[in-house]
Amino acid sequence: MSEPASPSDMTATMAQLRMPEGCNIRRKETFEYVTQHYTYNVELFQNADNTWYAIAVPRDSDRLVVYGSSVLSSAQLALQSLIDKIKREGMQQLFGTPDGASDGDADETDAEVDESESAAEVLKVDSADEPDHPVDEY
Repeated sequence: MSEPASPSDMTATMAQLRMPEGCNIRRKETFEYVTQHYTYNVELFQNADNTWYAIAVPRDSDRLVVYGSSVLSSAQLALQSLIDKIKREGMQQLFGTPDGASDGDADETDAEVDESESAAEVLKVDSADEPDHPVDEY
């Protein structure tokens, strides 16, 4: 049984593919982001040009909200940007806690976050970090 390719090997493999005009390929990884009151299904995408973006949707909710990052230069930046957005504009901020859940410890959770590594401080904008499509902010 062969070992799965490392991310850097996959980047090289994707860059060497001969794609028909107008077509592209991207790699997708899935994650679960769990907060105190909500769980989000997260998908991280790597484009053939080694740019990244991430999206998340809340699991087990009657409301559908799609969170997304811009297209960025690394997986870490895309995931951090997404997590920062959920922290700012997540289900709890928009709609409160789910029915039956206690909101008493919400401030304690925020105090545990290491603010020194937020995406805003890590992000260095260059042409690869600019989205290749309009990004709606709400």
